[in-house]
Amino acid sequence: MTETEKLIIEAVENRKEDFVEFFQSLIQIPSFTGQEKEVADALVEGMKARGFQDIEIVERIPGHPNVLAHIKGNEEGPTFTFNGHLDILPPQNNNQWKSPPFSGHIEDGKIYGRGTVDMKAGTFSSFFAGLIIKDLDIPLKGNVLFTGVCDEEICGENGMLYLIKNGYVKKKHEDDFGLNCEPTNLEEINMATKGVLRADIKVQGKGAFGARPYLGINAIDKTHKLINEIIQLNEKINKDESLRHPLLEPASVLVTLIKGGEASNLVPDSCTITVTRRMLPCENKEGCLKDYSDIIERLNSEDPEFKAEIHEWDNFRPPVELPLNLPLVDALRKAQMLVTGKELLLTGSEGGTDASLVVYYTGIPMPVYGPGDYKLLGTVNEHVTVEDFINAIKIYALTIYYSLGNS
Repeated sequence: MTETEKLIIEAVENRKEDFVEFFQSLIQIPSFTGQEKEVADALVEGMKARGFQDIEIVERIPGHPNVLAHIKGNEEGPTFTFNGHLDILPPQNNNQWKSPPFSGHIEDGKIYGRGTVDMKAGTFSSFFAGLIIKDLDIPLKGNVLFTGVCDEEICGENGMLYLIKNGYVKKKHEDDFGLNCEPTNLEEINMATKGVLRADIKVQGKGAFGARPYLGINAIDKTHKLINEIIQLNEKINKDESLRHPLLEPASVLVTLIKGGEASNLVPDSCTITVTRRMLPCENKEGCLKDYSDIIERLNSEDPEFKAEIHEWDNFRPPVELPLNLPLVDALRKAQMLVTGKELLLTGSEGGTDASLVVYYTGIPMPVYGPGDYKLLGTVNEHVTVEDFINAIKIYALTIYYSLGNS
């Protein structure tokens, strides 16, 4: 172990109690999507109180904050961008939790609370790693940017998309790189991510009094045909050998929402389904939307009364894959082995993250790696271990040093 590695690990250990208490205080703030202001303010205030002054809140709309913290290196070089989100899912089933979902309760080495895994442990451990690098005044050839964004759970315009569109996150140096801190058990690094494409398909019928259904066109009945076609499409793409990826499960398409009818004594004049497509990197949005339009055309040719239109959602998350030989992978592998003694596993992510937006729109390579068991995401008694949280701080700080350190 080098002297700098030893200094980083010891510095985290010396501040372990403070970091855990700070983390608990942030867990205790419910930060549902659209309600992130309090936790953003607490993060900024706590970071500044601990000596990290170059930190700011950036908003597209007041009350929808993104927190940005900056470390400027001693020499010119690439920027290492960390990404996490501040918003969390509702707790659900409050009476089934071992302790209140916003207590930050610690028991048997586990910190309980909604949002611990998704993803306050990852987001805040990256910021705390910044505190360590600043405190130790480690010389860096390049800069570090930490981002804690809003609206991630709904793929909103106020979070990472706003930062990208307004140049807060952009590629300035050919070697810029990043890391998204979503949970991967501190064992896996996601080098490929499925895309998420959502669309509403509205089926048009004709309203009539329910006692005289022959005067109308039942939109729900017509939608039944469409749903069957979507189910068959899912089976088709699941079995398509050309739609395979070594790090990802097969592509899928699901009907996830249905809305139709106004009253029990009326023939429904419209019915809308939401279709969610999980795409592989070899697919594109245009091809997926064409699958739907082809189905609509075929159904219309078989039944002239079948009419439907597609309305794509705005929050498209593109599929991405990254080169497996990124220098960041070697840095993380070295840091993880030093801290946990475990080998780094190269995998893919089934769920979407803001990393996809960064890669797609800026060209900055951003794999996914963070603390927490992703199988606990959104569950009752969501928790992260104290050990994982502290280890994440060490690993992130070491990875900054390995990637940008010039000493």
